[in-house]
This record gives sequence, C-alpha cells and structure tokens, in this order.
Amino acid sequence: MIVVQSTFQLLPDSKQEALKLMRNMVRLCRLEHGCLSYEYFEGVTDPNQVVLLQEWEDAECLQEHYQTDHMDDFLNKLGDYLESPVATRSYVSQEERSISSISSEDIPKPEQTIH
Repeated sequence: MIVVQSTFQLLPDSKQEALKLMRNMVRLCRLEHGCLSYEYFEGVTDPNQVVLLQEWEDAECLQEHYQTDHMDDFLNKLGDYLESPVATRSYVSQEERSISSISSEDIPKPEQTIH
C-alpha cells in the first residue's frame, strides 16, 4: 500500500471554490481502480490549510491516478486557489515492503510538483 500526504495552503478569498474542486476529486478518485481511501482534512489551527491523505493498493494504481483526466483538470485549476506550492510526501506500507523488492526509485513521484 502507498500513502500520499499533500498539504495545501489555500487563499482565504477563494477557499470555498477550492473545496468544491476538492470534493469533486474525492468523488472521482474513490471510483478509481486501487483507491483505498481519498480524503481532505481542514486544519484546526489554520482553517486555510487543507491536508489530503490518499491510500492506493500499489505504485501502479497511483501512477494510473496521476494520468487521469480529472487529475489533469484538478491540477490546471488548483493554482488559482493556492497561497503557496503544495507539499507532498509518499510512504510505502512496511507490511507489504520487502527489502529486495522495493527501492526508493520504485516509489512513484508525481510528474508535477503540485499534488
């Protein structure tokens, strides 16, 4: 399993539009092959900070996600709502990891710096 965490710092004046875009992504991504979970969370101390946590069966499913039309559309619109670049980290579940089968080069990286 692969977990991806992305942190978004939204512009206060357009936060509602950004959340609408994110809700649509949740709906579409949860329908994708290999998506185990996909959800955004609003910050408690900073309500303009939103964290996305997504879980995928494997690297192949995550790479398929990065190639979808709705991901492309999301990335094209997202910049209008951001105060700063998105910070993203990927994690591979330890229980499925074998030292001989997964290296750091095997962990998928987004083709774009956002998300």
